Amino acid sequence: MKLQRPRADEVVVVLRRLPLALGGAGLAMMLAVVLFAATRGGEGATPARGPEVAAGIVTLPDAPAPPAAVSAAPTMTPAAVPRTGAWRAQELRRLRRSRSVAGALRRAWLARRIDAAEHAGYRGTWARARAAARDLRGIRGGEQRAVVGLVSSLARERRLTSSRLAAVFLTLRRNTNFWSRREAPRHHQRFAFGRDPVVFRYEQRQGLQVHWLGTWGRANGRARFCLQRPRRCPRRTVRRELDRLVGLASRRAGYAAYEGLYHFGGGRPGWVSGMVQGTAVQALARGRRAFHARRFGLEARRALGAFEQSPPAGIAVRDRGGRHYLMYSFAPGLRILNGNLQAVTGLHDMAALTGSRRARRLYRSGERAARAAVGRFDTGAWSLYAAGGPEASLGYHQLVDGFLGDLCERTRRAAYCGAAQRFSRYQREPTRIALRGRTRTRLGRRASIAFALSKRSRVLVEVRGARGLTLRRVLELGRGRHAVGWTPRRRGRYEVRIAAQGPSGPRGTLARDVRVTAPARERPRPRPDPKRRGGRKR
Repeated sequence: MKLQRPRADEVVVVLRRLPLALGGAGLAMMLAVVLFAATRGGEGATPARGPEVAAGIVTLPDAPAPPAAVSAAPTMTPAAVPRTGAWRAQELRRLRRSRSVAGALRRAWLARRIDAAEHAGYRGTWARARAAARDLRGIRGGEQRAVVGLVSSLARERRLTSSRLAAVFLTLRRNTNFWSRREAPRHHQRFAFGRDPVVFRYEQRQGLQVHWLGTWGRANGRARFCLQRPRRCPRRTVRRELDRLVGLASRRAGYAAYEGLYHFGGGRPGWVSGMVQGTAVQALARGRRAFHARRFGLEARRALGAFEQSPPAGIAVRDRGGRHYLMYSFAPGLRILNGNLQAVTGLHDMAALTGSRRARRLYRSGERAARAAVGRFDTGAWSLYAAGGPEASLGYHQLVDGFLGDLCERTRRAAYCGAAQRFSRYQREPTRIALRGRTRTRLGRRASIAFALSKRSRVLVEVRGARGLTLRRVLELGRGRHAVGWTPRRRGRYEVRIAAQGPSGPRGTLARDVRVTAPARERPRPRPDPKRRGGRKR
C-alpha cells in the first residue's frame, strides 16, 4: 500500500520542531525528527534514478548485492556441527575466550541465538567488508576501515553479543555497499535505503551509523498518523516498519535497548539515550493502540528498563524528589532539558495508551523532577541547552518550547504552561542591552565600552564622531557582560551605538554619547637651585 501525502493541515508533528543533533552537536543533528512529512508515493516501487530527499533524509536504492569488486570475496559457511550436547558445551567454553568476530559469530550460532543461514550471511558480510576495507582507497577506504575497526573492537572487548549482531552487521553491509559506490557526503548527512525504515547518519571517520533518534522519530510520526487517521493509514507498511525496528534492539542489562554503537561525545560504543528510548516506547504504544497489536505493547514494556537503572546501564538519576532521564548514559552529569522532557512525554503517552502501571510510575517520577527543574533552564530571556551550560541555539530553544507545550497540554500544570509561554515570548523579544562605564574619557587614553546582553546575539559596536566612523566591530557574544576597547584620537563628542540581534531575529539597539577631553596638563618640574648641592646649602 502506498503512503499518501497528507494535506498541509494533516502533517503530523513527531517531536515538535525537533531539529537535526547532537551535536552534541549542531542544527544538523536536531532536525532529524522535526515532523512527519509524507514519504514518496511509490514507496514500494523501484527507487528513482537519483537519490530522493525527504525531510532532510536522502533515500538511496537498497543494494543488497555487493559490487563485483567486493563480491569476489568468498562466502563462508559454517561446518556441520555434531549434535552431541557435550561437544557443543565444550566448544562454547572454548569460544568464551575468543576475541575475534568469527569466534563471536560461531559462539552465537552454537548457543542457538542465530540459525545456520544467519551465521553464513554474517560471515559473508564480514568477509566482503574486510575485502572492501583492503581494496578501497582515499576517504572511502578510510571510512570502511573505520567501520571494520569498530566491529573488531567490539569483538576484542567481548561485547559483540548475539543481540547486537543484527544492528552491527546491517551497519557493515550498508557501509560496504555505500563506500564501494559513492563519495563521502557532508558531515551528519542522513540516509535511508529503499523501503528499510532504518535511518543512517554519516559520522566522519566512523562511516554510516544507525541514527536511532531519526529512525524512531520517523516511525513515531507514522504511528501517530495511523492513530489519528486510521482510514488513511498504510497499516501493513507501518506495522512492518515497527517490527523491523524491534528486531534490531539489543539486550542490555535485562531490557531492550537501541544503542549507539559508535563513539560519540566521549562515549564508547554501546551507549543509550533517554530521548531515543522515550521516542521508541511512545511509537510502540501508538502502534499497540492503532493496530490492536499486543506485541508492540510488550516490546514497549521491554524497553522500560532504561528508565529504571542508573548509568551506565540505564539513564535514570535521582533528582529533586524524582528521576532525571539522561540524554546519554555515558554522561551522568550532563542534564539536557529537551531529552528529559521527551522521555517524560513518551512515558506519559505509553501509560495512557497501554494502561501500563510501570510506565505510569516511571512517568510520575520523571515528571516530578522535570517540573522542579524547568526553572534552572530559564535565563529570563532565553533557555539553556544544559543545566549550568551555554544558551541553546534557536533550534534547541524551539524544541524545548514544543516539548513544554506538549506537557502543558497533557498535564495542565503551571510549571510547563508558564514556561512554554515565556519561551515563546523570548523568541519575539529583542535582546536587551545595558551600557555601562563612564560617559567621559581623556584623549589618547584607552577606553572600555562596557555593556551587558540579555541573551546570545550577533552584536554590532560602532563609535561615530564629528568626522565619521572611528570604530566598528561585529561580534558573536553570549549573555552577560562584555567590553570592547577603544582609543580616541581627537577631542569632542562621540556616539557609541550597540545593536544586538538575538537567535530568533528581533534586534535591540542602544546609544550613548561619550565626551573626549584633552589630557590633564602635567605640572612642570621645578628647576634645581644652583646654590644647592646634594640637597644642602653652601
